[in-house]
Amino acid sequence: MSSRASGSHSVFRCLRYTTGGGYYRGMWLDGQHHGYGVKASGRGLIYEGHWMHGQRHGYGTLRRLFPNGHAQRLYVGQWAANVRCGEGKQYYDDGSIYYGQWLGNERSGRGILWHADGRIYVGEWLKDVMHGRGVLYAANGNRYVGEFADGCKSGIGVYHHQSGEGQSVQQHGLWSDNVCKTSLMPLKRPESHPAKSDDL
Repeated sequence: MSSRASGSHSVFRCLRYTTGGGYYRGMWLDGQHHGYGVKASGRGLIYEGHWMHGQRHGYGTLRRLFPNGHAQRLYVGQWAANVRCGEGKQYYDDGSIYYGQWLGNERSGRGILWHADGRIYVGEWLKDVMHGRGVLYAANGNRYVGEFADGCKSGIGVYHHQSGEGQSVQQHGLWSDNVCKTSLMPLKRPESHPAKSDDL
């Protein structure tokens, strides 16, 4: 075990086993995790990164270790006072991935969510749900550009319907809880055809 002086305190590196089969390996200060370290719990969760006064603080990675030795990334990014805060990437069990801003362990600010079913949302978040301005891409190529509230399309927005010819038809409307209340869409122009004598 090595140590170095830090004012009137002592910062040192050590390996300590915890109750439940876990361990901590890294830097300590005044009896707390402080600096860079790795902590594993008996439940298979492993955090590797920076600590401050016993809490995850700074940049770090949270993984889940399975009995077969396979490790699954759960979160890579910034922490503050033991919660996700700042910029980071979250990996979900269903295959979805979120990358963006966090506040108090919730998605908040701007971010991108890649859904496992092919949908993609790019925009603003508040309290862990889509809220504000954003774009929601459907797996079939359709997309909604506009306002969101409480995780739903709500407010003024434009829905782009993909046509079979690779073009899109725009539906301008007012939305509430994912339902379009009123909208305007261009009328389909009738196909032109040669004039006949009985058309006159």
